[in-house]
Amino acid sequence: MALALCLAIAAAGGCKSKHSSPTGADTDFGSNDPAVVVALGDSITFGVLDTNVETCDESNRNVGGFCPPLQSLTGKIVINQGICGTTSYSGANRIDGVLQRWRPGVILIDYGANDLIFGSAGAVIGNLRIMVDAARANGTVPVLGTLLPTAGPEEGRNPAIVSLNAQILDLCAELNLECADHHAAFVKNKDFQDSPDALLSDDGLHPNHEGYALMADTWRGPLMRVY
Repeated sequence: MALALCLAIAAAGGCKSKHSSPTGADTDFGSNDPAVVVALGDSITFGVLDTNVETCDESNRNVGGFCPPLQSLTGKIVINQGICGTTSYSGANRIDGVLQRWRPGVILIDYGANDLIFGSAGAVIGNLRIMVDAARANGTVPVLGTLLPTAGPEEGRNPAIVSLNAQILDLCAELNLECADHHAAFVKNKDFQDSPDALLSDDGLHPNHEGYALMADTWRGPLMRVY
């Protein structure tokens, strides 16, 4: 009942709250709801090619992907705002509306794979800066994610992925951001080392059910360090 009331108040612009982080520092969420987390990204955020999620039809939202297991792991309300086929440019244009609609305490930002496909990787870091600035101006804590490794028909993208991930990690360090390093989590996974099929779908780009579960676990640490 209290959470429902807080969500209703947050939608109206209230429910100001501070929570203590593990270091003892207070995180000021302003008029946002610290129990609400939004995941902003592309088809990987949407959860396509997870079990029973064959397409990006809206009816499949929240059926799979990392959002449902992340919600179970953290006890937060994780709202899936992934849109298939989008780039970081789309994210930079969408984020203000998403923040105003949901008033999340934290926003998870995961873009770059489609930027590489469409040849616009040079704009990713600038667009991520725009999204970080928008989140912070809203009183929402941004958390960035790195790109997954690819395999099979998409394996040739790995050098560009490694290069872009290095820039994303540098941005996290520069702006003092929490960052979920999904790439490291995958490549260090023993089952993935034995066979990428352990964590990736047949297309070599999207995670399978086990891969999405690992993404959820990788988001969990940086997310919970905010509180």
